[in-house]
Amino acid sequence: MQNHELNLLENTIDSFNEALRNYKEGEINFKSYKFAILNFSHFIELLLKYYVSRAHPLLIYKNPFSDKIKQQSTIGLWEAVQFIKNEEKTISKDFESDLKWIKKLRNEIEHYEFKMELLEVKETIGRLTKAIIEFIETYIEDMDLETYVHPDNMETFEILADEYKTQLAKALSLVDEANREAYRGIRPKFWNEVQWNVYTCPECEHETLMTNHDSPTGYRCTFCKNEKSEEIEVNCSHCDLPWPTGDMSFVEMEDGAVEPICPRCGGDPDYVDD
Repeated sequence: MQNHELNLLENTIDSFNEALRNYKEGEINFKSYKFAILNFSHFIELLLKYYVSRAHPLLIYKNPFSDKIKQQSTIGLWEAVQFIKNEEKTISKDFESDLKWIKKLRNEIEHYEFKMELLEVKETIGRLTKAIIEFIETYIEDMDLETYVHPDNMETFEILADEYKTQLAKALSLVDEANREAYRGIRPKFWNEVQWNVYTCPECEHETLMTNHDSPTGYRCTFCKNEKSEEIEVNCSHCDLPWPTGDMSFVEMEDGAVEPICPRCGGDPDYVDD
């Protein structure tokens, strides 16, 4: 009979890689984020237990003085956190708040019904990843988490570990979600009637400048919040056809109103036949 055995560190890393794999799958199937939460929460708890075990392997047991030590329960997440605090090591309020959030959601998933906001899941896992990396670099100096990441998970790890990439992933996710919502229930032959567009933002150069009804221009970048672009199309006040803003002439009328005039209606020789 084959056996599959993992020591504490191996078990910790296995859950971490599984969480990264689930997180990546969640980009395609939202249901996978549930398993990302379960595995990531498990990873953090095991990692903190691993830290405690480095002080002494028996300290991960609730009763290290028992004569039947292998039958003893091991400590939980908050006991490990308290051990770290008792060593006068720093656990930031934000880190502890995120630990409470993921632990609560994990318990709801395991024991009852649950609800999770996908963007909140992404942001919190990103913050926790960065906090864990910082914790390891500060208190487990002989451990480099990146070296344990499976090659297939490296891109996901780098996104979660990098603030810029995390925020960009969030911005792109918002665009994808808005796109799905705009076309939800619309038959393909009517797609051209949907009032939704996305442009490459001239400020951050990401394809994240999308329709936003709260913006004065009708658009807002989900990454850098820019609201302007010469590529945004507006309708000519004469022919009512859409043209990029950068191609338009804006003429002030007698009543003070400003009307956009397209090159063709404005007589631009590049657009008007001789």
